Amino acid sequence: MTRPLFPARLRRHASVLPIVLGLVDGITNALGLATHSILHGGAGSLGLALRIAFFALATAVFAVFVARYVELRTNLLQAGKQLNLLERGALATTRLGRSARLQALADAVQASLASFSGALFPLALAVAFPALGWLPLALALLLLALLGAIIGRQLSGNPAVWAIALAAAGTVLVVGGAVLDIA
Repeated sequence: MTRPLFPARLRRHASVLPIVLGLVDGITNALGLATHSILHGGAGSLGLALRIAFFALATAVFAVFVARYVELRTNLLQAGKQLNLLERGALATTRLGRSARLQALADAVQASLASFSGALFPLALAVAFPALGWLPLALALLLLALLGAIIGRQLSGNPAVWAIALAAAGTVLVVGGAVLDIA
């Protein structure tokens, strides 16, 4: 019997926020960094696609871990104040503090894997279809729109507004990436 990579308490806490954040981050990283190369047939290298995807993974793991850990520790500090605990940070130094670290790590791993996947998707398409530079960009924008519609539905908002907003933001990044010519 193989042992799972993460303990059960981390696996059952799959969170929507890090996954959505990671997908949006990965797709927008790819759009911002590689649009010029994709449009001009220069994204034909799987190595470039993987480098950008790993960059998206690294930035997501770092940013999400720090942000989530700060949020959870702040919640523990505030709870300690509300409970009138005399020692500052008393809850943060307990098992709850260790749990906050593990939850932040689990969220960071989820976000980084989603970011890697979100970045690799349009870039791998660009490698597979170098003559159709618009196709990976259009599919990435479509994926952002689909993600926006799902978010809108989950939040009992207007899915069309969310879809248009995310696709519009992606379009701005496509234009910015084409102008800046980063990769």
